[in-house]
Amino acid sequence: MNRLILLSVFLGSAVLSQAAWFKGNTHTHTINSDGNATPDVVARWYRENGYQFVVITDHEYVTDVAPLNALFGREGQFLVLSGQEVSQHLGQSRDPRDPTNRPSCHVNAINSRRVVVPIGGTAGKAFGFAPPGMTMAETYARNIAEIRAAGGLAQVNHPNWQWSVRLEDLLGLPDDTLFEIWNGHPAINNLGGTDDDGNVAPSSEALWDSLLSKGKRLWGVAADDSHYFYHLDEIKGPKPGQAWVVVRADALTAEKIAAALARGEFYSSTGVVIDDLAATADEVTLRINGQPRGPRYLTKFVGQGGRVLAEVAGLRPHYEFKGDEGYVRAHLTDSNGHQAWTQPVFVRRR
Repeated sequence: MNRLILLSVFLGSAVLSQAAWFKGNTHTHTINSDGNATPDVVARWYRENGYQFVVITDHEYVTDVAPLNALFGREGQFLVLSGQEVSQHLGQSRDPRDPTNRPSCHVNAINSRRVVVPIGGTAGKAFGFAPPGMTMAETYARNIAEIRAAGGLAQVNHPNWQWSVRLEDLLGLPDDTLFEIWNGHPAINNLGGTDDDGNVAPSSEALWDSLLSKGKRLWGVAADDSHYFYHLDEIKGPKPGQAWVVVRADALTAEKIAAALARGEFYSSTGVVIDDLAATADEVTLRINGQPRGPRYLTKFVGQGGRVLAEVAGLRPHYEFKGDEGYVRAHLTDSNGHQAWTQPVFVRRR
């Protein structure tokens, strides 16, 4: 076999040799926008339910997290990060049958220093409407540039919400942007679908594959998009604990977590726990947290064009590179329907 050149977010490094795993949510709302709980209630829920960090991302509002970290933060154990959901809508409908339905393209700003006002928006007021004629791709470019200028990491949210986003809208996304492939809100259409006229919207995961296949380097995120924090045993709405990321970093600080996310040093999950994953010049290997009599696991290794390269059952899946995959990522599912996704390893022959 010809020697492979590998760009892998999980290749060993001196920095990561002492790294730990930190579970967190990157999409969270409070009463400062359209959530139903105060920031302290939100931070307490995540701390008391096994998370090591949470990013508060209210619409057009950046929460001062210093008081929250004074109350709930603890070195190496729990951290609240600042953020915002930049809530952008187009100035015109794409559907002549529904001229009032203006598509949206929301982007989280993670660990940002200030509010980013969406195009056509007003500081302190949720949502902005771009002028007619401005494309969705143009709004993504402007808002992500503003997020980066504010010191933030950009995360494209729920592309299938209201069937708003198409592949061509996303082709200009800069590398190292986060991309929501699973959103815990019950009205987000993660799996895609076909309408009565035969129009097909791919799943968020398939959109990710299409972008990766076109040479984009984007990292797949699962997140709660949580809004409701009361009577959680009774409601079916956007509540916490539905989806998360597990980040590998050498310290639990805002800077280290944001930097690890930007490098793709994490996996995403709705319940499957990965104890370890690594890539060498020859293969990618995973070790799943499980028991012989517990849930059973199936891992699909996926490559260029969303092609399934291999399906491997069990707790120790691995895949040996052939050299023509373009990239390799893993999608894990257990026998109860929980999932996890690893980030792509990019492979090509010398």
